Formats: sequence, structure tokens, C-alpha cells
Amino acid sequence: MYWATGSARVLAVEPSLLKVSSDGDDEELELVLPVVASGQDKSSDIDSNSQSGIQSRIVKGTGSGIVDMARNEQGSLWATITRESIQLWVHRPVGVISKVVRTPKSLLDHGANQRLLWKPDSTMLVVVTEQSFLHIYRIIPQGNDGASYQLTNSKSYALGPGEGIGFPDLTIKFKMTIKMDAGVSSLVGLDSDIVVATVNPPAVQLIPWMGKVDVKTCLIRHMNFLLDKSVKIVSMSRFPKSTTQTWCMSDGKAYIVYYTPNASDTSSPNSVASNGDSWYGFCFHGNPEGFDKQDAGVVAASNPEYSLLAIGTRGGDVRIFKSGEHAGQWVFSHKLALKESQSYVNNTPDKIVSLAWNSDGSALAVGQESRCPSIWSVFGRRLFPSASHDIPSLKNASEDPYLQGTRALFWSAGNMDLIVLGADDSSSNFYAIPCAKSLSSVQNHLSSAPQCLLHLNDRLLVYSEGHRQDVTSTINPDTFVWNNVMVPAVYLSDNWPIRYSCLSQDGHYLAIAGRRGLAHYNLHSCRWRLFGNWQQEQSFRCQGGLAWFKNILIVGCETIEDQRYELRLYQRENNLDNNDVVFTEQFETRIAHISVWRSSLLVYTSNNTLYCYSLGSAKRVDLQLVWKTSLQDIVESPTLLKSVSILTAEGSDGNDATHITLLVDGKIYFLRPEFLTDGNVRLSFRQITDKVEYYWITRSAHDANDFSLWTFNGKTLKMWWNVFGPGGSERSLATFAKHNFLEMDIEFYPLAILPERGIVLGLEPEIATHKPKSLAMFKMATKTHLFLQTILRHVLTHNIDGEWEAYEFAKHYQDLGYFGHALEILLHNVLEDEADSGIGFEEGAVLPRVVSFLQQFPHYLDVIVSCARKTEVALWEYLFSIVGAPKDLFEQCLAADQLKTATSYLLILHTLEPLQTTSQDTVRLLEKTLQAQDFELCKELVRFLNSIDCKLDGEETKKCSRDAY
Repeated sequence: MYWATGSARVLAVEPSLLKVSSDGDDEELELVLPVVASGQDKSSDIDSNSQSGIQSRIVKGTGSGIVDMARNEQGSLWATITRESIQLWVHRPVGVISKVVRTPKSLLDHGANQRLLWKPDSTMLVVVTEQSFLHIYRIIPQGNDGASYQLTNSKSYALGPGEGIGFPDLTIKFKMTIKMDAGVSSLVGLDSDIVVATVNPPAVQLIPWMGKVDVKTCLIRHMNFLLDKSVKIVSMSRFPKSTTQTWCMSDGKAYIVYYTPNASDTSSPNSVASNGDSWYGFCFHGNPEGFDKQDAGVVAASNPEYSLLAIGTRGGDVRIFKSGEHAGQWVFSHKLALKESQSYVNNTPDKIVSLAWNSDGSALAVGQESRCPSIWSVFGRRLFPSASHDIPSLKNASEDPYLQGTRALFWSAGNMDLIVLGADDSSSNFYAIPCAKSLSSVQNHLSSAPQCLLHLNDRLLVYSEGHRQDVTSTINPDTFVWNNVMVPAVYLSDNWPIRYSCLSQDGHYLAIAGRRGLAHYNLHSCRWRLFGNWQQEQSFRCQGGLAWFKNILIVGCETIEDQRYELRLYQRENNLDNNDVVFTEQFETRIAHISVWRSSLLVYTSNNTLYCYSLGSAKRVDLQLVWKTSLQDIVESPTLLKSVSILTAEGSDGNDATHITLLVDGKIYFLRPEFLTDGNVRLSFRQITDKVEYYWITRSAHDANDFSLWTFNGKTLKMWWNVFGPGGSERSLATFAKHNFLEMDIEFYPLAILPERGIVLGLEPEIATHKPKSLAMFKMATKTHLFLQTILRHVLTHNIDGEWEAYEFAKHYQDLGYFGHALEILLHNVLEDEADSGIGFEEGAVLPRVVSFLQQFPHYLDVIVSCARKTEVALWEYLFSIVGAPKDLFEQCLAADQLKTATSYLLILHTLEPLQTTSQDTVRLLEKTLQAQDFELCKELVRFLNSIDCKLDGEETKKCSRDAY
């Protein structure tokens, strides 16, 4: 998952003194500059005299602000356009590597630049002009082997993340111009063609990237799949690595569209097709009878990683659709709650202008016309900014233009920066918002110490419960300390970004793998271990992840030179060297996921096969294949499987049973392998739940066979307990999936479940304004959520033996400093829910069971009075009709010498009883307090007596006051 952090970097398209190409009669002027054009300063540091050569060639009045920007499919190259120029950017190190400035004649004849599009293979781009011309450019190597662009480390300067590769040896070359007489409303790039939607007449043209030859045209009115044939295309987008497209139409409907050439298309080029049989599709957004124009779809973005499709509307909503079980079926999944923050208090519509999924499909960036860009998780949790932020106030206090609105946005390569183009079309700046991310494959592996990892550009933030000395005193988020682990610059400069990471089960060792090679770190000694041989490090890349088994690091690898796929085992104490590999196992296809539990290893490969190995022991590693099987009945495509985990638990027969958990396309599956007589393995499986972003499997610290499954669906946290233990394994999976779970709301994004402490640990975004420049600063705040009361209420409500089960669960937590607070929340929530109905002791009432449960703990009297004092007086009558009269509870406190608790009951008696009675009770308590020599409490009681004395002149009160003094 992704959170904004730090402050946005300013990237500027600045005029420069450049040489004009030798052929001055060309359509375009080719300009190449190996200059990094990024920094924090928004002003130009170029001398004004150096700009005259360029400014004299710009048509007067066209301006120099950025009009549009786009990234290539990998995100490693970007392109920006002003009205008169095109710039080619590289993402690491960030800078312009080539630039083309159009001639004054070209600007007058064809109009200024308006829109930008990349070819999927990054070898071409097309620019649409205001007068509907297509200018096509090639992206080609310069032929100098990139020598002038290479950067090196020195004693005085260390290269930043990803800068060791240097600038690519690329330049922009003008290719051709194509006149679109019918106008251009939208366009999208395929591998071989540009799909252009025209305005008058409304039609679709397929123009080959190589030129205007064999152009295929189809009028909108000839497309039989359209519900309304009098419409125009507003916007088009393409599914990644596919020819499937999404069209948003002028009537607000949205279509999934496919193209299949037929015989007439092939035989009659340069002619309008008489029918639209080559184009077919279906409407997935929009009512056939029409709908509100605010619901009209204006932009779309697809997410093949989760089979989702996002539609942005004119009214400011984003609706997410899910691919159905049948081909060509897309059903509504959920809607992003963009209007729930304070910035939408007036409910004014604000059109969605840009949508961008990141490459792993786990986050969606949303840009709006006049509001701050936002980041959302795959199933609808707002990650940035939080719903509590007052965006209008922030906009007024900040000078960052991108908070005023967005025209375009996308994710850079590695998903570590969100690139945003602000709403001001006269600005020559755009912005890179740095992000921190967590990986689902890191969070859900069972470990002895709950832990989580966050990736930043040049470091990792590590939290492990195993490093905490005191885990019982507080739930204050400020006590949770994250270790800041800097990744060595010598590794990160060549191998950014970090693609995989893992912590050992005890939380003491960390391993990472970037673009090439790997490294590991000791959190006690704070020392890194890297490859000593750079060639060996660059000879392979990690695929499928990393995992620790005792002191053995298990790595899925792909060799670069011969593309072999193998599993390597490195010993932690040895040097990282190819000659010191402990064990190697070859595979036919790429490793996609690995998981370790005790001495069992799961390996999932890209041919949809699951392998189970035995690892032996840490002293003698002996990798033995136990079984393998295909997952084709469960996993439709290997890319849809996000995580796999294995564990063994004792079954009802006393033998260990293997249990496998899969996260596939947002769905959780439980698998149980069964060995057949012929030696093969059959997997019984059942879907447990869907719309899952993360899952965790936790083990109780008090029962080695008590496992719990936790899932987060973007809105609520679900928990199933006794998942794999004795009795749990005997239940049918269908029964398990429907019952025996609870659901809890949570206000932040969870990262770790801490079962020993009864809390959920997570993050929430925060924004502050940095003075004096009023720049927005993004931070991640650690948050905690106590879940003990939720589990206790569920058990007391739904289980026949609820009181006994709740006590057995709760007694393990009664030594926690905040256990009484959890009981108080439990009582308060049940009281508020049942007070209105007045159900009392009738069947189905939960409050009497809660009170009976509380009486088993010494916290009982404290919990009752604390809850009462924080509850409205109107609810006291119902509360004390269940728990007993407050006078009786006061007497119990005196009998048990709980004097401070008795003092709290005095305040309740003061409200409910006559003053004379309260005065007498206070005197009795004061006498016992004097006997106990608790003089601080005596002072409080005397002050209370004095307040009563103002209304009641009692000699006994005065006497006790004198004795106390």
C-alpha cells in the first residue's frame, strides 16, 4: 500500500541556450540536452541573455506552460509538451535528455501542441495539435553508446537511488505529420496502430504508426453494439498489454470495446466500412433509459492485476467495476467515497480528469479539476489525503499549485513517486510526490514477533514487536518506534527500486532485493552484507521473493545471461558469493511466490504449479520435494495470485496437518492437500471471503494450535478464529466461511496484528504546512486500534457458552495496563445499543451477560463507575437496573478497601441521592481514608465535603473536615 511522505519535488521545463540542428528547413528543430531539470527551487537560474535564442523562435503569445504530460508503459520515460516544444524525461536520475522545439511556421500552420500519446513499446510518440494535426516522433538511440550520459560515484559525491545506470542514450526525431480533417476528440495507442476518435463525422480511425497507409475507418452510427448511435467518443483508454479498450461516450455511458479485422477491412483500405462488425463491445456503465449527467463517465483506467476497471464521472465520483465469472461481464464492485471529507461539505461537483493505477494494481491515484489529488487502495480506503483533512483550508495556506487542482497524473517506475501536473496551464512546473509503500507479501507471513516493513526511496522503516521491552503498559501510538534502516548507496545506485524484502521470524535480520542481486542486514549490529563481486550481483534478479529459514536465506532467482530459473539458499554467516550458495534447485518456469513455515517451503511458479518442499534442519539443509500439484482449478492466471502462505497445525488425530492460504484476485482460499493411494495429491479448497487487500495469520501466544485469520477489505477488518486447530479442521470449510467470524470498523490502514497486546497497528496520512514558504508536508502517523472488546462482545452475543469462552480468552490479557479500558469500552458500547430498547433481562439481552462476565475480574467495580461517569445521566437508570444500585456498589468498594473507586461512586450518589445521605457516605469514606493514611485522597474528599457544606450546614461535616486537616 502507498502513502505520501515528505514534500513534493518541483520539476521544471526551463528555457535553455541550445544549438539549432544543421538543417534549419526541417519541420522541427531537434535539441538535445543532458541536463537535470529538477529541484526544489521554482525559479529559473538561467541567465536571461541565454534565453534569447530560443524565445525568438516561439510564436508570440503561445506561452511556455506545460500543456500535457504522459509516461511510457513502464514509467521509465516521461514526455511533457508545452505549446511549442516536446521534452523527453528519464525518471532516474530525473532530467530532460532530449527536446524538440517546433518552428514558427509549424505553429502557425498546424496550431500549438495540445495532447500527447506514447506508443506501447516506447519507440514513438504522437502529439495532437490545436488544428487536428498528428505529429509523430521517433524515440531512437543517438549512437554514442551513452558515454556522455554515464554518472559515477566519487569521494565527494555519492549517486542517489537508481542514478548509477545513468541517462539512456535516446533522442527525439520528427517522423511525419498527419492531417485529421474530421478533428480529434480522443486517441489511444495500440502496438501497430493509433486509434483516433474523430469529431465530425463521429468515427473511429485506425492509423498505422508507420504512416497514413491502409487507414481503416468506421462511423459511430455503424457500430451495432452502441445503445445510442448519435453519440461521440469523449475519451478512450487501453487495457495494459492488450488491444481491449474503454470508451466514454458523450451521453455518459462507458463501453468495453474490442476490434477484430474482417475481410472487408483487409480488402478495401482507405474506405469507410459499410458496417461496424469489426468493432464489438458492451455497455458496463450507464442506464439504457438515461441517467443524471453528473454520473456521466469521462475517464477510465483498467487494473489487470485485480481484474478491475475504474470510471471517473463528471460529478466527481469514481466507480469501480469487477470482471465477472463469464467472459465479457463487468459488474459494479464499489464506489470511492471522494465526497466524505470536509472539502465536499457543499457537495459541489468536481469532474474527475485523470485516473492512474500503479503497476502492482494496489493503489489508484485520482485527479480532479479543482481539488487535491488523492490516492486510494484497491477496494476503497483513502490513503492520501485522509478524509479528516480540511483541503480548502490547506489550499489557502499552501503555495503548492497541485493542491488547487490536477490536469494529469501518473506513477513513475517503481511506484515510488506520483507525478502530478497542476491545474495552472501557464506554469512550466510539474511535481513528484514521494511515496512510501508496504508489500502484501511481507505482511501476511506468520512470525513469532509481529512485524511490518515500509519501503522509501533510499531506506526502509522496520517495526518488529520482538524489539520492544515493554508490551503491556500502553497503547499510545507514540511508543511504537520504527527503525530507520538506510540502504547502502553503493547497492541502491545500481539496483533501485527495492522489489522484495523480508524480516526473519524473530525480527533480527532483514533481506532486500532490488533490480539485481540482493543484500541482507543485521538489525542488532547495524551491518549490511553485500556481494563482493559486482558482476555476480548483476548476473541475476530476484523473482518471487525472499524468505528466512533460521540462518538460511531462500531466494527465487532468474539468471540474466541464460534465463535460468532457480531457488538459491544462502547461509547468513557466509559471504554473498556464487561459490557459497548452500543449495540450488532448478525450475522450468519463473518463480512467482515463496513461503516458509517451520521446515516447510512452498514455491509457486508462473506455469500455475505449486511445489511443497521439506527443508530439513538449520544445521543440515536438505531440500526434498514432498509434493507438487497444479492450481488451474483455482487460479485463472498466475498474475492474479498475490500471496501464498503455508502452516502446519496439529489435527484431531494428533498428527500435523498442512494448511495453505491463497490470495487470488482479491479472494481468500483455504487449501488442504490430501494424499491419494497412487502417490498424487488432491487439493480440497473453499473460498472464504472476497475483496481482500491484505490478510494476516496470527497465532495465540497462549495456545500453539490457536490460529486466527484476519482480512482487510478496504473498509472493515474481519477475523476468523480457531482456523486450523483441533476441531477447526473437522468443520466443513463452507460452514467455517459463513460463521465464526467477526467484523470491526477501523479508521486507519492496518499493517500488523499484535495478538499478545490485543491491538491493530497501522498508519494514517497527515498533512502539515511548512513555514515560511507554506509548502505542504506529508507524514505518516502511527495509529492503534484495541480489538479485545470487539471479540469479547461477539463471543458473549453469539456463543451459548459465551461467558466461559469470553473469560478463557480475556484472562490472558488481564495483566495489560489497558485491560480495564477495554472492558469499559465493551460495557459502554453494549449499554448505548440496548438502552433505547430497554430490553433489560429479556431473552437476547447482552448487557446482563456482559455484567456477569465483568464480575469475574477485579476490575469490575472500576469499570462500572468509569463507564457511568462517561455516560449520559439519562442512561444511568437503565445501567444500574442491571448492575445493581450505586449505593450497594459503593458499599462493596468500602468492604474491599477500594477507596479511590468508592470516591468515584460518591459523585454518582451525589447526583442520585439526597445531600444528607451523600454527606454521611462521604464522612464514612473519609474516616476509612484517614485510617489508610491516604492523605491525597483525603484532600479531595475534604474539598468535596466543603462543596456540600455550601448547601448543607452539617456539624458532622465540619468536625470531619477539622480532623482531616
